[in-house]
Amino acid sequence: MKWKADNEFVKVNGRTLYRNDMRVLGYTATGVTFRFKGKKASAVLLSDVEGRTQDSLAWMAVFVNDQTTPAKRFPLKEAEAEYTLYESDQEAEVTITLMKYSEVEYAKCLIKEIITDSDTLLAPPQQKKRKMLIIGDSITCGYGVEGDVEDEIFCTAKENPSKAYSLLTAQELNAEYQIVAWNGKGVISAYIGEERDEPDPQWRLPFLYDYTDGGSEQDYYKKEEKDWEKWDHQSYQADIVTVYLGTNDASYTREIPQRDQEFIDAYKVFLGRIHQTQPQAAILCMLGTMDQRLCPATKRAVEEYAKNHKEVQIEYLDLPAQSEEDGLGTFWHPTAITHRKVADKVVAKIKEMMRW
Repeated sequence: MKWKADNEFVKVNGRTLYRNDMRVLGYTATGVTFRFKGKKASAVLLSDVEGRTQDSLAWMAVFVNDQTTPAKRFPLKEAEAEYTLYESDQEAEVTITLMKYSEVEYAKCLIKEIITDSDTLLAPPQQKKRKMLIIGDSITCGYGVEGDVEDEIFCTAKENPSKAYSLLTAQELNAEYQIVAWNGKGVISAYIGEERDEPDPQWRLPFLYDYTDGGSEQDYYKKEEKDWEKWDHQSYQADIVTVYLGTNDASYTREIPQRDQEFIDAYKVFLGRIHQTQPQAAILCMLGTMDQRLCPATKRAVEEYAKNHKEVQIEYLDLPAQSEEDGLGTFWHPTAITHRKVADKVVAKIKEMMRW
């Protein structure tokens, strides 16, 4: 039997578009979970492969039942193809999670249909009681976590969110998660090189935050911004929001006081928007693994916001700089060892804040 990846048949993970009867996976770790009784399950998946190199293909992972490591990982090399997700000689009740490992900047995945050898699907899993909203940049995506500092180019095959602090934290806390993250982006500027002295305002996280999936809207559907789907914040109310931003902004601020203040002002505005849309959520801000230049400014922004908004439970977590002894991933990004250490600190802080 064939099934659409709509809410009737699957549990949807993360912010996703649902258009023309297809579930669009753009953001890191978006996906679907479904249950069936049978021996085999597959899915027809589409991707925008035209003009892309092997290094920028969408990568998918399949988790079976309660696995925390994927049963398989594969790239989407064709514009449309059927992929086997699960196969066994024995009939059994099986829970399948199909997750997008690569991030939204690169190729997308569209789920056209799910195919099983059963006549019905079982009811999808219930939502977990705890919910996290995770906002960040490349670190949050697990960018280059399986790569090496000697890599000359980035490859989506070496991106793995299940080894990133973000999913490690959600897993440890047994929480649902929604990730809104994009590599190279910040609060007031995307990453810029030393040769440039003006900020890059394109695709900053405060801008992306209010759309379901701006990247897929522009890159796959070729829509103008005015026609993008606005995200319904009421549809996902988190218990806690984590914000890991500032690493890319530091390429512009460069410890210049006026620019630091610009960052602080914009950061506080974004915190206000987060609280407005997630009024019951606690907020944990953090920085420091790759670049610590904006740690004092981020801490100050949080302290000033907290002082003026006593109704908001908000704290700042200073993260230690990564150590070369723990390895360095692609373009100096954190390795799995570093991400595990970050996750331990974030988990401990959230448990303290939330009394979990």
